[in-house]
Amino acid sequence: MAKIPKNVKNAALIPSLMEYLFSQGKVRDTYKLPFGEKFLLLLLASDRLSIFDFVLNALVPRKGEVLTALTHFWLTKIFPELPNHLKKSGMFPGGNYALDYKETFSDIPLERCLAVNSVNIPDYEMIYRHHIGGSVFKKYQETGMAGGQKLEKGLPKWSALSKPLFTPSTKADEGHDINIDAEVYLKAMGAKGKAAVEMFETIYTAAYNYAKKRGILILDTKFEGDEVIADEVITPDSSRFTTIDDWEKAMTEGRDPIFYDKEPVRQWGKAIETPFGSTGIHKLDPENADHVKFVHELEVPAEIIEETTNRYLDIFQKITDSDLDDYQKNNQLKVA
Repeated sequence: MAKIPKNVKNAALIPSLMEYLFSQGKVRDTYKLPFGEKFLLLLLASDRLSIFDFVLNALVPRKGEVLTALTHFWLTKIFPELPNHLKKSGMFPGGNYALDYKETFSDIPLERCLAVNSVNIPDYEMIYRHHIGGSVFKKYQETGMAGGQKLEKGLPKWSALSKPLFTPSTKADEGHDINIDAEVYLKAMGAKGKAAVEMFETIYTAAYNYAKKRGILILDTKFEGDEVIADEVITPDSSRFTTIDDWEKAMTEGRDPIFYDKEPVRQWGKAIETPFGSTGIHKLDPENADHVKFVHELEVPAEIIEETTNRYLDIFQKITDSDLDDYQKNNQLKVA
C-alpha cells in the first residue's frame, strides 16, 4: 500500500467511523459501512497530494472536495443512465446514500464523501488519450507506437488524435504503474475487457465533446472498473485538462499547455536536488525506504500549494458552470 507521511495520513479521518475504516490510499480513505446484511463503501477524498507515486507531506485545500464534486457531477448530471457504483439515497430523492448515513454518523463530511456499491475493479488502469503525450510519448517517438498501436509518424507532443487511443497500464499498490499494449489487456480480460474498452471509450468521447464546447480539452483520462464505472471519474487527479486557447498557443510555441491539475507540484518535484545523485523526485524509487524518507521530509512551498488549489477550483468552475460551494449546496449537501 501507499506510504503516507504521518502528518497528513489521518488529517481527514471521521472519528465516528474509525471501527469501519477499511483502507487508506494515496488520496482516498475507504470505510466499509453496514447496509442491512451487506455493506457499502464510503469513499472519502482527502486533500493529500501525490506525485510520481510518492505521497507528499502536504495538503492542498479543497482538493478532495473538487474530486468528489466532479465525480458526482459526471455520474449524476452527464452520465446518469450509465452503470456506475454510486448508491442512490433511500431517503432523499436524487441524493447519494452518504446522506442517509449522515443521519446516524453526523460527522460525515458530505462534501468529501460518496457511498458506493462494492464492484469488481481489475488491476488495470483504463487510460485513454485524445492527444498524444504523457508517459507514452517517448516510446511513440522511438517506435511510432503507443499502447501497441501504430500512429502517424512525426506528431508533435499533444497533437490531437482522430479518435481516443486506449493505452492501458498495470495498477500497482506500491511502485510505478507499467504501460502495456492494448492487446495484452484484451488477452487477459477477454470479452468482458473488450466491452469495457468500448464502454469507457464512449464515455470519454462524450465527456471530451462536452468539455470542448466549454473551451476545455480533456487531453487524456483514466478509468477503473469493467462492467460498472468505479472510483473517481474525469477529475484533475485522473485527467489532464487544458483550455483550447492555451493548447493552440502551446502547439505553435512547442511547449506543454497549462494543465489544470497538480502540474505546479510536478514541476517543483522535478527540480528538487536529491542526495542520491539525481535531480527530481520522478527519478526516485517509491519502494526505496531512503527515497521515501527523503520525499516525506520535503516541504512544498506555500505558493505552489495555493496555485494548485486555484487550478482545481478553476477547472471545476469551467466544466460545471458552477462555483464549488454552490454545487455542493444544491447537489451533494441537499437533503430535501
